[in-house]
Amino acid sequence: MNIRAETLRTLHRLHRQLSDVRDRLARGPKQIAAGQAAVAHCEEQLKQAKDAHLKARVNADRKQLQLREREARVADLKVKLNQASSNREYQALKEQIAADEQANRVLEDEILEALEQIDLLAGKVREAQDLLARSKAELEKTIRRVDEEKVVCEAELVRLTQELHQTEALLPADFLAEYQRVVNARGENALAPLNNRYCGNCNCALTPQAVQQVLLEKPVFCRSCGALLYLPEP
Repeated sequence: MNIRAETLRTLHRLHRQLSDVRDRLARGPKQIAAGQAAVAHCEEQLKQAKDAHLKARVNADRKQLQLREREARVADLKVKLNQASSNREYQALKEQIAADEQANRVLEDEILEALEQIDLLAGKVREAQDLLARSKAELEKTIRRVDEEKVVCEAELVRLTQELHQTEALLPADFLAEYQRVVNARGENALAPLNNRYCGNCNCALTPQAVQQVLLEKPVFCRSCGALLYLPEP
């Protein structure tokens, strides 16, 4: 039984090309999934930024309300100061007013810091919004590219499959089962060129008899990796 080296070379080329096309088709959904994960991450970052900004605003509002209440208290104490009936009461109210005014100045500083923090966090919200918009735009771009490549790859898959079947029809009928077995097991590595006296797939040395059989275009399988060997182009 003889099998032309040209037929085996063509089969190996087609299996490699088919494997490449299938890999390209498989990469598309993975790339989309990666883009979706990036968008989800940006959405979570934006949510955290908004939560932090809202928390800072609530904190600032609480401090401002507290300051207004304390200022009203100081104003009330000043009224009582003017109505003090004794020097002792007058002195106590005066000390209380001084302590409250000092506490209010500290609170005013805290409010200024809180407002600055709000501005900083508002900037982070804007940055997160911009990043999310860019991630969504990149995802849309990836989806369009993957969809376009899918059309091309599916057409290429049909063409290569047809050519593969046509080339497989050139194999001897009583060899097809053995050929199909090794293809099912090894895929694109089911065939390998003879490299001097070595297997072009696993680089295992072949016996002189095996080399001679390949030269005579007889079906020979590498005893190490099981690849079907063929003569490379001159």
